[in-house]
Amino acid sequence: MPSQRNSRELKNDEIQRKMAEQLGERVGTSPEEIERGVKTFIEKSSESLGGADTRPPYRRVVWYDRFFRIIQQRQVDKFSLEFLRLNIAQTRSEAYKLRSGLRFLGLIDIKGNSTSRLDGLRVTGDKFKKNLADVIHNAYSDLFKTVIVETARVENVVNFIIERYGYSNPLAEQATTLFSYFCSTAEIPISQELSVFKPRRRTSERKAVSRKPKKRSTGAEPELEYTRLSEEALARFILKDVGYVDIKDKDTYLLAKAYLTLLSKKLGIADEEER
Repeated sequence: MPSQRNSRELKNDEIQRKMAEQLGERVGTSPEEIERGVKTFIEKSSESLGGADTRPPYRRVVWYDRFFRIIQQRQVDKFSLEFLRLNIAQTRSEAYKLRSGLRFLGLIDIKGNSTSRLDGLRVTGDKFKKNLADVIHNAYSDLFKTVIVETARVENVVNFIIERYGYSNPLAEQATTLFSYFCSTAEIPISQELSVFKPRRRTSERKAVSRKPKKRSTGAEPELEYTRLSEEALARFILKDVGYVDIKDKDTYLLAKAYLTLLSKKLGIADEEER
């Protein structure tokens, strides 16, 4: 019996053949030629990662800063996922997102090769800004046609991105931040509100921020601050739920010894002098 994968492939071939026959009847082309065209189209569609490159990038400003510096400092013509991961993004998943963004901007093709638009960004100064402005106007043409960015509120751009590209609100806000960055870098006039916009931090992001663990309190006793030793102290003895002592002279040594005696009793260890 054919495997599930083979059955699926046979079904796909049958669908392609029927499409080819129907198209052949309509345009007067042989089914064989149409079939080859359909297969080519399907292969290209699958390589495009589901059309992800037709949606604007939403991560991260620093990636594109690095990318622009790299192409101005080195003659790189091929941007593989491995290259993007090792030199700009940190993970393969992030490299996919960056590659998708570069394709949306028209800077690389489906195979990662640089385009003429990218070549125009290898320059610096005013020429770079002018060429980048052309890239941004072309990539975001629908947005520029729909929203007057010179006077727009942030919500105007966010809502446009949500409605046009199906992004969630958080992703649309991040995409708006990148759009603002591109416009500011290229000196494309945008509203003051857009130029300073930063996405709101979400609850999940706030929880992810590391915090110093709180020191446990013993109740009536004050919390112990286990800071660095003073210069005159030679050691520190700490006894849980009791306290600590910095050993720096005879008196502090005897106090530490008393703590040690208390510890031996807690552990049920007989003092040698009592034996």
